[in-house]
Amino acid sequence: MGSIHLRLRRPSGPMLVALLALFVALGGPAEAAKLINGSKIQPGTVASKQLKDRSIKPRDLSNSAVRMLLSTPNDSVSALKLRDNSVTTRALAPGSVLTGAVGDNTLTAIDLASNAVRTEEVADNAIGQSEIRNNGVAASELADNSIDGGEIIDAGLSIRDIARKVGTLELTIRQLAANACEPPQPIDVAGIGIRGDFIVLSPTSPWPSELVYTVNGTASETQFKVQVCNRSGAPVPARTYGFNYAVLGY
Repeated sequence: MGSIHLRLRRPSGPMLVALLALFVALGGPAEAAKLINGSKIQPGTVASKQLKDRSIKPRDLSNSAVRMLLSTPNDSVSALKLRDNSVTTRALAPGSVLTGAVGDNTLTAIDLASNAVRTEEVADNAIGQSEIRNNGVAASELADNSIDGGEIIDAGLSIRDIARKVGTLELTIRQLAANACEPPQPIDVAGIGIRGDFIVLSPTSPWPSELVYTVNGTASETQFKVQVCNRSGAPVPARTYGFNYAVLGY
């Protein structure tokens, strides 16, 4: 009888998979873990398509990889990526916004906090009349002795700007004989004491050249008196005259 020779062939791909499945079924997960582990996978051989979607968690990444993913690359955030009013004062470092970063006329009064602009923030002669609204600067905003003649426009002040009080009055003069005087007429000034102050009086109606008026104080702190005299050689008819007056503090 002739001999029988058996030739074993290397299993094909499908057969190998079948044998592997049989092995896992017989030996269980423990045998599978021994068969395939991380050391058997060559670096760079696992691509995105081999990974299950959303299967990688932060704990699977190294610390350096997590820091890199959480960091914002330089110059990656532009103005187009910021919504309106998303950057507040707290997000700005001190001194980070300089003059070159602020557009002309972009800041208004509502953008500035109370007392945000101090003396050192304002350059010499930086604020002109066009930057100050009417009644925008009160006396409380001006330091003592901070304004001198150089800051005042020529003929820019009226008596109302420098007087403690202004007012009007009327004097009725009876007919005055030559070189005669009217009795002094008291004028009350309500609300302030005027003792030691200067009283400026100016007629608002035509004033006869032959009449002279004088102003003097009284025993009252809120009163002055006016006297009219006829310094001519002829009588002057009776008439009522109007005056403006101003009280100038000393």
